[in-house]
Amino acid sequence: MGCLVTYLKAEDLALNAPAGPVALVILATDDSTAVLRRTLVWLRNRWPGCPISVVGNTGCGDYEMAARENGAMYVTRPVRDAEWSAILSHAFCRIRKLLAGAGEQNEATKP
Repeated sequence: MGCLVTYLKAEDLALNAPAGPVALVILATDDSTAVLRRTLVWLRNRWPGCPISVVGNTGCGDYEMAARENGAMYVTRPVRDAEWSAILSHAFCRIRKLLAGAGEQNEATKP
C-alpha cells in the first residue's frame, strides 16, 4: 500500500511534508541550483537513506553536480522507461529489505 504525493515547488514539500515514511523522492524542479542544494540537504536530514532522483534538462551540469554532491541520482529529460524502472526497482528493493529487517527484529524479540 502506498501513496504518491506531488508538489509544485520544493518549498511546498518543506511546508507540507508527508508524515509517514517516504520510499522515494523525485525532484523535477526549475528552482535554482542553490535551492536544489538546500532541498537535497533537507531531504537527506529528513529521510536518511531514502533514494533521491533529480530530473533535469540536457546540458544542466550545475544541476547534475548538485544532485551528485548530495547523493542523488541524476537523469535527463526525456527519462527513458528503463531509467524509470531502475529508479523504482531500487526504491522497492530498499523497502523490501527494510520490511524484512523489521520482521527479523520482531521475531528476535518474541519470547
